[in-house]
Order: sequence, then C-alpha cells, then structure tokens
Amino acid sequence: MRKGTAVRAAVVMAVVLGAAGCGTGGGGADGGGKRGAASAAPSATPRAEDTGPVTKASAQADIEAAAADAGAPANYPDVVEMAATRCDAAYRGYGTEDEKVGLERYEAVVGELRERGWQPSFEAPGRKDENGTVQIVHKYFTKRGWTLSAEFQAFETGLISVSAADKACTDEIRSRIQIPEGGTDGQ
Repeated sequence: MRKGTAVRAAVVMAVVLGAAGCGTGGGGADGGGKRGAASAAPSATPRAEDTGPVTKASAQADIEAAAADAGAPANYPDVVEMAATRCDAAYRGYGTEDEKVGLERYEAVVGELRERGWQPSFEAPGRKDENGTVQIVHKYFTKRGWTLSAEFQAFETGLISVSAADKACTDEIRSRIQIPEGGTDGQ
C-alpha cells in the first residue's frame, strides 16, 4: 500500500466511523476511568479461546484488556460513549503530567493486541521531531473481518488511541455515502 493511499484510507476510516453506525452490538466499558486516571484495571478474567466471529463487544474487550495488561491509562469515558452508537470499538488513553504515556507503553499495548490474535497488516512511517524523537506511530491490524488502528502521539503528556471496525459495516456505510474503494481520488 502506498503512503498516500494509507493516509487516505485512514481519513476515510475516520469519516466512516464518525458516520451513523450500523449494528448495535453491545460493548465498551462501563464508563469508569477518567482522564488522568493512573491506569486501566488489569483484566480480571483469563483470555477466552480466540475462536468464532469478532463482534463489537469482543473487539472492545480485546482493546480494553490489552490496554489494562500493558499498564496503559484508563479509557477516556467520552470515547466509550461515542463508540456506543457507531460500528467500532474504541480506546483513548491520555498520559498525565505525573505519568506520561510513552512509546514503550504503546508498544506494550500493541504486543498485547497481537497476543489476542490481531495480525499486523500495515505500519505507517513514524514521524520524528528535529531531535529524532518519535512523535507519532500508526499501525494497522486485522482479525476475522475487522480492521484495527493503533496510534501513539508523544505530544504533551502522550496519547494512545485504538479503534477497530467491522469491515462489513464500514463497507455498507461507504456504499451509502458513495466513497470509492480506493479512496476519494480513485487511487
């Protein structure tokens, strides 16, 4: 996949996920966890055998457990609320002045997602500042008809953002709003 195509795909995915969602699969967190919370609670149950279809609830559970097991901050409550009406599962963990979120924490979350069966599919070139410090990393994964995007932003206190969407749902929305498969410029 070319760099420009990947960027367009990410923009299209953001637009699609922001559109009125299809499917109302329950999922998400209970609204606990506030910005600035130290870290997500460790996953309380052992991982279930990873078989069967991925659902919104199972994708959200994978993301939440991966973040918790990696020691990432708790999911921002507004993210859970927004995802509830869309066809995606989502997580956004913000660092604080006292506990910044660094690249190593992001890599730990990504490692936990791989352990849960999410297969790497594409990695956008990381962005570095003038000192060579990584500022933005964006990786994509797939799992049985779902696409997951995991992003790290080093700015200020750090941010880890993860979202996963059902390809069938995003394809349906894409057809409704008539976005070509290759992106907005046909590539």
